[in-house]
Amino acid sequence: MLANKPLLASLELSLLCASVLAAPASFLDAELFSFSFFSWFSSAPSTFSELEPAVLEIPAFSNPAAAEFHVNSSALPLVDFELLDSYAGLLPISADDGEEKKLFFWYWPTSAPEGSEYLTIWLNGGPGCSSLMGFLQENGPLLYLPGMEKPQPNPDGWTTASDMLFIDQPIGTGFSVGPASVRNEEDIADQFYSFLQQFYAVFPELLAKPLIFSGESYAGYYIPFIADRIVNASPAEKDMQPIQVHSLLMNDGCYSSGIVMQHAPTPAFARLHQQTLNLSDAQILELETRRAQCGYDTLLAQLTYPPRGPLTLPNGKDYTPYECDLTDLFKQWCREANPCFREEKVTDASRCPSSRLEDPLDTYFNRADVQSLLHLPPIAWSECTSHSVYENGADETTRYSEVLLPSLLDALPGGVTLWHGLLDGLLLAEGDRLTIQNLTWGGVQGFAQEPSTPLSVGGERKGVWHEERGLTYVEVEGAGHMVPQDQPAVALRVLRYVMGLETL
Repeated sequence: MLANKPLLASLELSLLCASVLAAPASFLDAELFSFSFFSWFSSAPSTFSELEPAVLEIPAFSNPAAAEFHVNSSALPLVDFELLDSYAGLLPISADDGEEKKLFFWYWPTSAPEGSEYLTIWLNGGPGCSSLMGFLQENGPLLYLPGMEKPQPNPDGWTTASDMLFIDQPIGTGFSVGPASVRNEEDIADQFYSFLQQFYAVFPELLAKPLIFSGESYAGYYIPFIADRIVNASPAEKDMQPIQVHSLLMNDGCYSSGIVMQHAPTPAFARLHQQTLNLSDAQILELETRRAQCGYDTLLAQLTYPPRGPLTLPNGKDYTPYECDLTDLFKQWCREANPCFREEKVTDASRCPSSRLEDPLDTYFNRADVQSLLHLPPIAWSECTSHSVYENGADETTRYSEVLLPSLLDALPGGVTLWHGLLDGLLLAEGDRLTIQNLTWGGVQGFAQEPSTPLSVGGERKGVWHEERGLTYVEVEGAGHMVPQDQPAVALRVLRYVMGLETL
């Protein structure tokens, strides 16, 4: 929306998009996300269909060092079914002697009989939330959800379609180790690119597979910067390792300002879910009155198909005065009316902590036998770090990731796919629509047509979608902030669409 933004807005984006640092620990992504695990389990079938027996051989790597990372996946504790072998461990972010900063990775080959020409990287958000959350409770080859006695096969795991690489990044996240040394997203992109160079040195055969970058939440900030770093690598870097980026796949991500992604769309979202959230007519009216007073009505009126021109923010600013922070006001009222309100999936507002089952993630990944199998020293693992992953305590990036999308759309053969759960109250789908309509790519601004093509999976309507000039947008019904968890079959369908294996 704007090429530059004040540092205050950068700090605001971190707080609004991820509830980090300044918020109490109970409101970190670790809790926000883990509570949606119960939501998924409560509506999931009681039994999981068995996967076809793994008959594929794991890839053969020419570098003997790869063997040091080999994992007998079927030997994972509590797993009583066959899994393809995988590779995991810590790799330094540089080739420097004595490098202390190391990222954790877990590579899984696809179980698809025909194999996969792509390597899909998955990143969770935060900032500072482990991608093993996605691995074990969203789109990995196995699921371990609250209420389960042990892990189960995931029939909708993304390894059924693609090779997968789950990475804990930046330094300070999950199993990754070393002192925080990044100040902004450019630093994170440099760190990630350097890590990939070390990864491909160990697994050179994977360099032939184009990358699909996927992730959610704050990964909507990470991914465009990382992809831009790879696409714009120097000729010497490209000659040394010709890394190919095929496409980006981001759900419920941070791309734009808090005004666009949260505050302006909040009153309409609150009215839509008024009965579920037990909000009064007076509260809805107050939100709508402030929306007009803060200039958000004028902004929302610019959401047309096709757009009439570049969107203008209230007073030309992309940070929020206190009285115009409609998101915090909305959440305050929701929590007063519903002590168990969960912004990441608002329809779960009635479920209280006493009815929620213990999340097994922390216990599982802190087991000594699990860490040993993953070639790790003893590490205190947590879903989301309690400290900042940024050297100075906050992300100092001076631009939003949306500014990188037009050039990436021109550069990536598989384009960009943005998708959003319509029950997400943390980041709102209408913010995605505003962001898209303010982008200019392929010489044209925004979509000419409003997204309205029905998305059906298994004969059931699951949302709407639209594509123009390489940018695909999908809205998913019945899903909150973690689409692959709430609508796993839809998520797998979208991945297969990005891979060119089927249509939406």
